[in-house]
Amino acid sequence: MTIVNSSQSLLVDALRRHPWFGGVADDALAALAARSRWLRFEPGDTLFSEGQAATSCLLVCEGSVQGLRYTADGGDKVFGHVGPGGWLSVLALFEAAPRHLHSVRARTAGNGCLLQGDAFRQLCQDDARFACRVLSHAANLVRHHTDQIDWLTSSSAEERLAEYVLRAGKPQANQPVVLPLSHSQIAVKLGMRAETLSRIFSKWRREGTISDRRGELYVLKIDSLKQLASGF
Repeated sequence: MTIVNSSQSLLVDALRRHPWFGGVADDALAALAARSRWLRFEPGDTLFSEGQAATSCLLVCEGSVQGLRYTADGGDKVFGHVGPGGWLSVLALFEAAPRHLHSVRARTAGNGCLLQGDAFRQLCQDDARFACRVLSHAANLVRHHTDQIDWLTSSSAEERLAEYVLRAGKPQANQPVVLPLSHSQIAVKLGMRAETLSRIFSKWRREGTISDRRGELYVLKIDSLKQLASGF
């Protein structure tokens, strides 16, 4: 991970391309950029650590990162992925004692704007339209996580796995499916044991719903998975 003392114009241009900053005054945007930095990262870099004091938030401009927490046995729970245009640790800045909720690890090489917390909060105080966009982001996250809790508590393991494969893998006929998480990470994310996930995949292979060809996953009966996931 490299923090670059780049020109202010680079940061201003990157921020201007994001919809949150539409209509923000030039001087206000320049003030935010002046207190911020350009961040470059490589695969595997840790950008934030869980529990670390949150003095800044990140706007991802290129590449992909994931939010996770490490388990006691050395594994990890991946909570989600963020790509270009996505935000990390924005809402943590507004806690009484701001701390990063997750560790953040780079999945690919990329870059982004590391925005200083005090300057970000000041822009919210000075520009009501910008503050409303941040609040809209917060409301969307609350709805998303409420839906996730409902999904985890009202569905079977097989239904959850079918929905995940369809959503994350986006399977197409005769095309390999690439899932962004390992089997153990998928099991943790979907609230099941790794053995349960393996048993479901084995059942789908016996039924001809999926197959493995040269180590790649193929979905042969997409409609079968859609039927399982129809409740979501």
